[in-house]
Amino acid sequence: MGEVVKFDASKFAATVITNMKRAASTRVGFLKMGKDGAWSYGSDETEVTEDDHVFVNPNGFVHGWQCWADTDLAGVQSELLGDVIAGMDQPLPDRPAKVPENGRPWGEVRGMSVLLAGEKLVYSTTSVGGLNAFAALAEEYLAQYHRDPEKMIAEVSLSSDSYKHKNKTYGRIYTPVFTIVKWHKDLPAAAASKPEPEPVKKAAKKVAAKSPAKARRAS
Repeated sequence: MGEVVKFDASKFAATVITNMKRAASTRVGFLKMGKDGAWSYGSDETEVTEDDHVFVNPNGFVHGWQCWADTDLAGVQSELLGDVIAGMDQPLPDRPAKVPENGRPWGEVRGMSVLLAGEKLVYSTTSVGGLNAFAALAEEYLAQYHRDPEKMIAEVSLSSDSYKHKNKTYGRIYTPVFTIVKWHKDLPAAAASKPEPEPVKKAAKKVAAKSPAKARRAS
């Protein structure tokens, strides 16, 4: 079964929720939402649907600052140039004063750790829509803490919303949506050790093979 991860609700309520509302020792993969609103994870861009629920580890919330390369400059490719990250139970780190060469201004980042089909994943965002999604998630956690502080592990369905940017150059902008399906007392050991069903793996590979353009859009 594996070890059940215990959760200190009192510590979470006192620090993490407050910090979230302001607007890894083992190998993990990256969960991401593409510019088309589609969710995926891993180097092979495995698709994540609304039925693929993730279990959020509330001990894995982080915040801080990131600096990305300015791709508006000639010859500059997208690249993370630096980050300053702390656990959400710690104060937000000071924003670095110096911007790396060819970098955009430092932007606030928030992130979380999740489990999906036995995979440990991390998701982070610096976008306004993403930060707002984390603020909404904080409200859900606060309400749940008052309802039942013993059940603070969120089982979440991932989706997206969109709007047309007033600047037509940017087209339609997609924002993440976290929908809580159920609350659990502990981070399920079964969820951490359960292997991904083989049919799902095959389907994901088949989609990637037939639709390389979609995979690029999600990167």
